[in-house]
Amino acid sequence: MKSLTPSERRTLRLGSIGLSLYLLAFVGLKWFQAVDSVRRDHARLRERATALRSDVDRYQLRTERLTRLMDRLQIDPGTLRTNTVVGEASAALQRVAQSQGLQVSSVRESVNRSGERELGSIQFDAGGPTQAVLGFLARIQSLGVPVLVDSVQCTANPRGPGQLKLLLNVVVLDFDQWKPREVPRA
Repeated sequence: MKSLTPSERRTLRLGSIGLSLYLLAFVGLKWFQAVDSVRRDHARLRERATALRSDVDRYQLRTERLTRLMDRLQIDPGTLRTNTVVGEASAALQRVAQSQGLQVSSVRESVNRSGERELGSIQFDAGGPTQAVLGFLARIQSLGVPVLVDSVQCTANPRGPGQLKLLLNVVVLDFDQWKPREVPRA
């Protein structure tokens, strides 16, 4: 084998250095692209995890609010049946009125058409001391039935001083109809 001259050796050295630099740059570029792809995937997963965490937090907050509302109003939606809720509301009104010391005169129930957002309405007539009427009005929100007070009329009762006559119109709500409609997302 023939020995190489110094200029050939220098050419070979420069060529091997150039080839090494080219391969290093090519492999380095591929490595940097792979690392960048992994970094982007990781960032995308972190954003998705953050969005999921915020959704879970939002649903937990809604659950806590609904639980507090159910406790405050003493309503369990799982036990309500649409065919008996008007009667249950009427019975609950009478129980609360009697527990407050009111004398119930008349209770008239009417069932609404099925296309409306109310199941029915109740016209409630009672009389008693002023404190009993005020206590009754304060306890209406905790009947355990979804009701909305439509009108209240208080007049003096001729039976004696400090006596009031109460005429109350209550609407029994159908919560299946009151669900919020979902807005289509663009």
